[in-house]
Amino acid sequence: MTLPATLSLPPDALSTARPVRAFLLALGVALACGVALAAWSATVDRPETGAGVLLPRGPLLDRLLDEAQASPTQRAQAHQIFDAADTDLRSDRDAERVDHDRMAALFAQPTVDAAAVEALRRRIERRHDDDSRRTTQALLDVSFVLNPKQREVIASRLAGGPHPFAAPRPIHPASAAL
Repeated sequence: MTLPATLSLPPDALSTARPVRAFLLALGVALACGVALAAWSATVDRPETGAGVLLPRGPLLDRLLDEAQASPTQRAQAHQIFDAADTDLRSDRDAERVDHDRMAALFAQPTVDAAAVEALRRRIERRHDDDSRRTTQALLDVSFVLNPKQREVIASRLAGGPHPFAAPRPIHPASAAL
């Protein structure tokens, strides 16, 4: 059996080939979007490097105060303390981004200035220490607002799962490869 030199399709085959091609193109785009979304989400849920202890905020704070049966006055004070700390820490996040960009620029130079890199590293380390000190102070301030029983309830909830105060989760090998 020999095959013809040119392969031609009947006219009705062309009309069915176009939807198949469109489907395959859409499937390829969907797969590419899925891969891009997976790569992006692998970096989003992890705290930034050097984030240290995170303050409970939003629904987590409300849930913790509910479980501790905090009074409306205690709730207002806790929210006020954590909001003030968050405002202070937010300005440091902007400075941290600038320093990380500066570190990348220093590293990209033809000759890396070791003294400049070390000075920048010390500045970043000092800021992390200041952030940790501010976070700890906010937690201490809230500890004066709550009674020992309420603090015990909150500590037991935070120690049990993947919350900001729990031990860091190991990075999954698949997301580490991205």
